[in-house]
Amino acid sequence: MTKRRLFVVDAMALAFRSYHAFQRPLTTSSGLPTQAVYGSLMFLMNLIEKERPDYLVIATDSREKTFRHERFEAYKANRSDMPEDLAIQLPHLFKAFEALGCKLLKEPGLEADDLIGSLVRQVKQDGLESYIVSGDKDFMQLVDDATYLYAPKKGGEFVLYNEAAVIDKYGVRPDQIIDMLALMGDSADNVPGVAGIGEKGAAKLIQKYDSLEGIYENLDDITNKRQKNGLESSRDSAFLSQELVTIKIDAELPYTLDDLCCLPDNALRSDALLELTQELELRTLTKRVQDRREAASSAQEKDLPFVQDQDRDSVDYQLINEPETVQEFLNKLKQQDVFCVDTETTGLDISSDTPIGISISWQAEQAFYIPLNQDQKADLAHLKQELQSVLSNPKVTKVGHNIKFDWQMLHNTGLTLSGPFADTMIASHILHATERSHSLDACCARYLNYKKIPTTDLLGKTGTMVDVPIADLSRYACEDADLCLQLYQHLLPKIKGSSLETIFSDIEMPLIPVIAKMEQAGVYVDRQSLAEQSEELETRSEELKKQIYELAGEEFNIQSPKQLQAILFEKLAIHEELGIKRIKKTKSGYSTDVSVLEKLSAHPLPKALLEFRVVSKLKSTYIDSLPKMISAQSDRLHASFHQTGTATGRLSSSEPNLQNIPIRTPLGRRVREAFRSPEEDWVMVSADYSQIELRVLASLSKDENLKQAFVDDADIHTATAASIFGVDPEDVSHEQRSQAKAINFGIIYGMGPQRLARETGVSTKEAKTFIEKYFARYPHIKGYIDKSISFAKEHEYTETLTGRRRPLPEINSSDRLGLANAQNIAINSPVQGTAADLIKIAMVKIQKKLDDSQLSAKMLMQVHDELVFECPRSELEALQTIIKKSMETAMDIGVPLKVAIGYGTNWLEAH
Repeated sequence: MTKRRLFVVDAMALAFRSYHAFQRPLTTSSGLPTQAVYGSLMFLMNLIEKERPDYLVIATDSREKTFRHERFEAYKANRSDMPEDLAIQLPHLFKAFEALGCKLLKEPGLEADDLIGSLVRQVKQDGLESYIVSGDKDFMQLVDDATYLYAPKKGGEFVLYNEAAVIDKYGVRPDQIIDMLALMGDSADNVPGVAGIGEKGAAKLIQKYDSLEGIYENLDDITNKRQKNGLESSRDSAFLSQELVTIKIDAELPYTLDDLCCLPDNALRSDALLELTQELELRTLTKRVQDRREAASSAQEKDLPFVQDQDRDSVDYQLINEPETVQEFLNKLKQQDVFCVDTETTGLDISSDTPIGISISWQAEQAFYIPLNQDQKADLAHLKQELQSVLSNPKVTKVGHNIKFDWQMLHNTGLTLSGPFADTMIASHILHATERSHSLDACCARYLNYKKIPTTDLLGKTGTMVDVPIADLSRYACEDADLCLQLYQHLLPKIKGSSLETIFSDIEMPLIPVIAKMEQAGVYVDRQSLAEQSEELETRSEELKKQIYELAGEEFNIQSPKQLQAILFEKLAIHEELGIKRIKKTKSGYSTDVSVLEKLSAHPLPKALLEFRVVSKLKSTYIDSLPKMISAQSDRLHASFHQTGTATGRLSSSEPNLQNIPIRTPLGRRVREAFRSPEEDWVMVSADYSQIELRVLASLSKDENLKQAFVDDADIHTATAASIFGVDPEDVSHEQRSQAKAINFGIIYGMGPQRLARETGVSTKEAKTFIEKYFARYPHIKGYIDKSISFAKEHEYTETLTGRRRPLPEINSSDRLGLANAQNIAINSPVQGTAADLIKIAMVKIQKKLDDSQLSAKMLMQVHDELVFECPRSELEALQTIIKKSMETAMDIGVPLKVAIGYGTNWLEAH
């Protein structure tokens, strides 16, 4: 059977290679350089077409310093700045990756090398082959029987390095590459190495003595005086270099295989790819995408009623900044029942930036731009007063594309934008939830067959809208409002009269001001608390190092898998001491990854190593990163919440991604201590739906046993365990409950016997028996699974209790991998989507009651199934009543909804 294949690309290596591949720079008509984007896109499109990867990932560095900088301050200190004309291409390059549907891996405190190393080791456990796309020889240390280096060459060729090819190239095994690099050093990264030893000399020494340690153990036998002197004087730098060049392979990555899936045909003809190649004037690539789209002629494309290109010279766009035109415009505006509104602003910061103008359209190919700054010659105060009466009129529908942003910008200048709203970005997402982009540019190309004025054409090198000449700015702003109105006229008829109308009008649109307020409120994060935690973690890290050295009986490089392997399995033979026979292996011996250390954690050394890794990740990824995101203007953290970020309808968040704030470990949970109210005698309040997905599953499956368990308010995992193991609930052991919990949650995500066995530690045969007993206990769940797959096959979409749809054309794919993934989506998407809508409905109800009550309480965050608030302690009881009633009555799903509410001085105490 052919193994599934993952291709993982080093983003910056590809960018630099593409940038230097052209003798003359490529630019757009406006002067924007594009050779790095063009070369990268050409390479990736060829790769996808030729190799047809099952999974495709791009990895890139983060800006934060890594553990290597902490270990060696001069690490990469000699690197010159990136060329300016390459740096300006990076946003477009990342947009190119997104257009191809590539998952971008980027984690604070980790280099791309470490992400790649950890990913290929992680997916190897799932039976995948990995191909690292890079010419960097450092990656050769990762090559093994399931990992290859795919090194690009000129002319579209490549060299594929397996273990034999590495040996043939350098004369050393892949597991010896680290020590060879440690001896050689690397001037580009400022890795010192050993003076006087180059590539050939390093290879010969390792061939003779096997390893860096072996070389130093036999130092007296080395006859080459220059090498011997260099080795003697550079012992510390040699082992330091060994640490610096060792690629981390055990970082915990918050990604599943489903996140990394590549659908080659979809990638090569996506709307977003066509939009980008057109925007950057990459004509060869544009034609290539268009040819593929025409050849594919999919059902969805046939159904798209494209309109003709709009003639930019025939439109009626007006600048409204004279007293006589202002009043005439206002009189006409007040007669409209629907109009589109868009803002041009000083920037994108929701806590400090303000609008410099508003564009409004109520008729296709006609729009008006009204400056709100020095370009306005009329009475600005009177103009704002008149605009306010229209913007807040509850009888007028306000159309916008990401109108939440316009709400926030207008709020910052003292104007209130009130519903009803019609957001075309969200309308597009509701209709086509799996499309990669719902930007205004993408939607205009997709639905109107129209390429709008690129923002880059407008800004040039000025960088901000403030510096754009008023005539150019007016035309650009008017076009945005006009096209947004046309999108409204095109998309809303598709939503009206269908099950999607409830999703759009009753859930998503009322949610917009709720999220806008939540984002603007932000959350206070105590810098001092984080600084103290950082110091504590640094101290704990040093304590753990000493403890590890004492338990090991010697000092060694904790980050070196090879050295750790020798300590654990050769010197101490911990696996033999504990009687553990089955230990995962790599080519170089026993693995030292997290899963192995957890198996050995009854011994104090692996236990200490696990804690050391947790402490290191926490410090770099969260504790030291969050303070950098705090707004200087508000002194609060303002995360962005997205209504179009997931296909299931769940909210997502960014900068920071609040879904990733640690919760599973005591040390991780302490991060939440820093999230608190700055006000005296205020508290944080957390409200969390209890087992919401299982309750939704009970509703969707109509399984009476599962529903009854929730009606009886029983511990669902204990009840499941009692049934599977044939014992009374009071006799269920902790281990049995954990196994039942794994099944309860795993069954929604297509968990089979092998995965259950891996997660619970039982044999595959036992896991199979557990699942059979589970379905015997809850027979209608098996029926739900079968019906969900059957429904999806017939309709090519899934549907939630609320009517939200997720397109799923791949459910009828002949590709085995794509089909299996689609079947899992068919099962879990209705569950996740219904749960997502539940909490959205609850958020709207809560905010309305808060507004009506005139309480000071604020909704601050939504994280998974949890809502977080702050309020004066005197309002606590009233707030809890509002939250509990709103969340538990959000929807009647035929199963009781239960909410756990806590409070405290910080988020940790409240949760």
